[in-house]
Amino acid sequence: MAWRMRWLGTACFEILLPDRKTLVTDPYLDDAVAAPITSDEIEHCDYIFITHGHYDHVLDVGKLVRRFEPKVFCNQTAAEALARHQGVDPQCFHTLRAGDRVEEPNLTIEVLRGVHVDFAKEHKRLTGKDLNSEPGAGGQVPRVFGPVRLPAKMSEWMANYPAGEQLNFVFEPSGGSRIYMAGSYPDPSLLEVAATARAEVTLLQVMANNTLRGLEEQTARFAMASGCRIVVPQHHDPLLEGFVQTDVTLLKKILKERSDIVFMELVPGQWYDFD
Repeated sequence: MAWRMRWLGTACFEILLPDRKTLVTDPYLDDAVAAPITSDEIEHCDYIFITHGHYDHVLDVGKLVRRFEPKVFCNQTAAEALARHQGVDPQCFHTLRAGDRVEEPNLTIEVLRGVHVDFAKEHKRLTGKDLNSEPGAGGQVPRVFGPVRLPAKMSEWMANYPAGEQLNFVFEPSGGSRIYMAGSYPDPSLLEVAATARAEVTLLQVMANNTLRGLEEQTARFAMASGCRIVVPQHHDPLLEGFVQTDVTLLKKILKERSDIVFMELVPGQWYDFD
């Protein structure tokens, strides 16, 4: 059965399910550098799923909850932060852990383990040097690709929105495709986890600002392990002012040579139809 989807930048997707309900992942629009729309332009929202609690995955949750009263699925840490800093009613939350399974009308959700990127380790991998803490960044933004302009509220956001457990999701609507929200660092330990997704479409996190360099092989293996026929890259757009769009040329080449997977780059804000 047909369903629709659009990518709204970072890890935010708006998915119109076969039963016409709307699912939104990791809502971060109004403060995002590259988002094609604002949160006011989301027309409906029945479910919100959050992979982890960092600011670039949650800042617009409260706005959508006040407009649509959706069910919000996330880890306990994110729920507490959103209640405290965005005034979200705790009754809206359905807290999850890896291994959980959720049954909603016409929709089944499997919760899989994810791994968040360790920026200090990535900086060491890319430069051979230890990452020194920088004002406003909490030591978590590697600046190996030139100057970056941090948002004025970066320190506040980093303090208010801790990650908590990293979660990935498999959405299986009745009569629709299995969609794997693979919002994770491509850690080799997750290959067996990815294989359980048995996905038709994998929404694949790709490292931002060309920190993908040297991880193309690893990322391709993660995508192939999921069993998908379509890969949709995400989180590879400029996250901060001064960042660049990640070059996915080598990743696409590896997938083309080693699989039949279609690498589908979505135009931000544009709707796409799927069978």
